[in-house]
Amino acid sequence: MFGFIRPVKPELRVKEADRFQQVYCGLCHAIRARYGAFYTFFLSYDMTFFALIAGCGAQGAAAPCRRRCMAHPVIERPCAAPDEALALAADVSVLLTYHKLEDSLADERGGKRLLAAVLCRLGRRGYERARARLPAVDAEMVQALDELHGLEQAQCASMDRTADASARMTAAAVPRTGDARERVLRQMFYHIGRWIYLLDAAQDVGEDLASGGYNPVALRYGLRTPDLSAVRQPLERTLERSLADICMAFDLLDARQDAELIRNIIFLGMPLVTKQVLDGTYQTNGGRGKHGSL
Repeated sequence: MFGFIRPVKPELRVKEADRFQQVYCGLCHAIRARYGAFYTFFLSYDMTFFALIAGCGAQGAAAPCRRRCMAHPVIERPCAAPDEALALAADVSVLLTYHKLEDSLADERGGKRLLAAVLCRLGRRGYERARARLPAVDAEMVQALDELHGLEQAQCASMDRTADASARMTAAAVPRTGDARERVLRQMFYHIGRWIYLLDAAQDVGEDLASGGYNPVALRYGLRTPDLSAVRQPLERTLERSLADICMAFDLLDARQDAELIRNIIFLGMPLVTKQVLDGTYQTNGGRGKHGSL
């Protein structure tokens, strides 16, 4: 995933900022324990958010543990204790990462395509393991991704059609349980996927115009330059529709754990990133060089 989903730290209480960092580190350890070190290099804030949502129905978080890792080999750091939510987030993270690598292999050229091919080969064994754990989830992702590839190859100028295919891939990350909670979560992650896809396309307009790559925002509005000022208002409206549905789904979720932290991310962090991308001020990880540190 892309790292767009993150909290606004100045609006967090200290214990909430610490909790986000602990879940981030806990997810990293969960991925390493289940799949080895390779997939930990693709850990994102987006999947940390997924882990928070997956565990928000619990009555209370277990006490954090302290562990060392490759990034912090000397001093032990507090991290979230292993649980089902972190295990699920680790599995989903591997599936989404591998399919993103496959997407890059299909879309990129030259050195970037070669790099994607190498990474796909290195990640294949972990992906097969994750697919065996979540076969139905992976099948849905593959179906949605195949449809997205077809639309991209046809140079589809409809943002809604391509965003829908990408959103269904993200919604597939929610395992089927047949209850009301599943329906709410699928609605939430459908619109999260839609928001991420369109926001990523808006951010990549300049790069895609220069390389000749597919970009639904550029095609929809006939853009010839990276300047989004002329189309900012309609873009903002369509992104805000998905944000409104995400907020509504969260209100229906009845979160018992990490509710204020999740609320900060959804109601403050995601609108802020939307504004930053559209006005050209967005920086990965808030401009910090070290990923994973709020």
